[in-house]
Amino acid sequence: MLKPVLVVLTLAQGGDATHLALTSAETMQDCATKAQAVQKVLEGAGHTVLAARCTETDLEFTPYGHGGDSAERPHAWRVTLPETGAVIEPLAQGEGCTPAPDGTLAVHCARSAQGVVE
Repeated sequence: MLKPVLVVLTLAQGGDATHLALTSAETMQDCATKAQAVQKVLEGAGHTVLAARCTETDLEFTPYGHGGDSAERPHAWRVTLPETGAVIEPLAQGEGCTPAPDGTLAVHCARSAQGVVE
């Protein structure tokens, strides 16, 4: 069953990595409200938000935890951004990802503290 999820991509301090955070929402409207609030808070704190988008997925995620650096974000993801929504794909260990952030379908290779619940 598809569920709404907020996909937030931020640029790590120093600009050397893209980080991903995922937050479940009750409805797409709830997700849109969360997206606006989260983006405002992150940008107000000086973070670069690459995207804050709502999509639907059947994936279950581990809870979000605040991590400091990329070493604390062991899970790799490919995030594709069409005009609306997002396509999120967990990557297997060692699986490659080629970023194309300026492409017609922007592709971001991101690290996250969150993984998929099996």
